[in-house]
Amino acid sequence: MSESLFQNALRELEARKEDIRPSDVVLFSEPLRSALNAVIRLGRFSLTEFAEKLEFTRDEAKSLADILVARNLFSVSRFSNAEETFYESRLSAMTRPLSRPPSDVWKKID
Repeated sequence: MSESLFQNALRELEARKEDIRPSDVVLFSEPLRSALNAVIRLGRFSLTEFAEKLEFTRDEAKSLADILVARNLFSVSRFSNAEETFYESRLSAMTRPLSRPPSDVWKKID
């Protein structure tokens, strides 16, 4: 029997150990790819909206959103309350902190 769409999306997200950037979204399968594209464009969205875009249950969408928060693509919004969780998507292609270049970088360039 074929794998469910939710199980496939969960497996794809769990396989990635590093941060997920907006540019990485194209690597995912449907319906995850379309849902992520839509909510990234929205900027701020609710768990209900995310579940509707995925066409998954609210609990399934929550488990995917938790992974995306851990991978720094989403952050939980301060507007979240007891009834609804809101997320904000990171629009920057860089979600990792910048590190200082080595001190001999100019020698390598010259």
